Amino acid sequence: MKASLVALAAAILLAGCASDSGNPQYSLTGGEQGVFRSSNPGRAIPISQIKGMDERQLQATFGAPALDRKDGPTRVLRYRSDGCSLFVYVSDGRAQYADAYDPQLRPLANTDQCAGSVAAQRRTA
Repeated sequence: MKASLVALAAAILLAGCASDSGNPQYSLTGGEQGVFRSSNPGRAIPISQIKGMDERQLQATFGAPALDRKDGPTRVLRYRSDGCSLFVYVSDGRAQYADAYDPQLRPLANTDQCAGSVAAQRRTA
């Protein structure tokens, strides 16, 4: 009886480890959605307005980046406010894409709000 219970428990445990998809889903954040809270949120800036900005326009809008990293042909600029981090990806001297994370590095659904708060709280070099 005891052996059959152990076998049953092992079978249940192993069944929980099996995956149907064949493609495992990995996440560093546990899939949690970020929460945006800012004491000075400013006015939202749409991603469509950020895309295509050159470095001078990015500097005028967001101030000095907290991080400027070059990965091959792409530069990653990180800007911060009290409520989020905004990452802007620049290729050929123009912004191509942007994404945003809350202070716990959970992705934000609305990058526009983060961009507005960064602009309202822009840093000087």
